[in-house]
Amino acid sequence: MFTGEHERLLDEKGRLVLPPTFRRHLVNAAFLTKSLEDPCLLVYSEEEIGKAAERLIEQVKNNQVSPHAQRRWAASISEVRADGQGRIAVPPKLRDQIQLEREVVLIGVINRAEIWTPANWRNIEETTEIQPNESQWL
Repeated sequence: MFTGEHERLLDEKGRLVLPPTFRRHLVNAAFLTKSLEDPCLLVYSEEEIGKAAERLIEQVKNNQVSPHAQRRWAASISEVRADGQGRIAVPPKLRDQIQLEREVVLIGVINRAEIWTPANWRNIEETTEIQPNESQWL
């Protein structure tokens, strides 16, 4: 499970040090893609990207989603592997899409992680009201 908020710095090669708690979920590979809804990058484990792909394939079969959406989503995914120091390289194209520079906020979102610019993450924190009754989802 991906949880927590972690402030990080990208190095000069665009690499991001993953928190140790995230590394154990990304042993084989990490799959990065831009969110279609928010100005952030999504980081999936191999298992979770597979689940998302299965859901999308089913939606295409049921004519709920265009096959073009499947093509665009699959083409946007970058598979990366952590090095011996627990760093993943964030591809320049993905960094550019969300204006990611040196400072990064990495958050856990249960089944995935997200990479945000500090300004965009602060905006989410400041404008999103947390529901006080967690029994709605627990």
